[in-house]
Amino acid sequence: MSKPFSLSKHERLKSKKQIDALFLRGEAFFIFPYKIKYCFQAAEQSPQMHFGISVPKRNFKRAVDRNKLKRLSREVYRIQKVTLKDDLVKHQLSIQVMFIYTHSSILTFAELESVMIKCLEKLRGLIPNTL
Repeated sequence: MSKPFSLSKHERLKSKKQIDALFLRGEAFFIFPYKIKYCFQAAEQSPQMHFGISVPKRNFKRAVDRNKLKRLSREVYRIQKVTLKDDLVKHQLSIQVMFIYTHSSILTFAELESVMIKCLEKLRGLIPNTL
């Protein structure tokens, strides 16, 4: 069993096939500075969370800035994801979620943390009772 505050390799959304499916059939909402695409599925064995982060090159030309934002966003998600995971286990659901950073400047860790809390609370509220 994984540690509650880890973000292991199998929790990352990397497969092009999975990402394309998420963008085709997933739903979305916006909480500044993130656009969140998500898709709930019935869990076959144990509920899983697959997470991805995207920072467009259009807004940040330098890879250093894009990587910094991805690193900060991953860290904030890693710390805050526990409450959402508990609800998914309770409802026997899996989720694929992609966070797309839309702002044109870099926010601080504290600002990103407060936004991520709001995003995960909204996702908790969107959990369907049955699929």
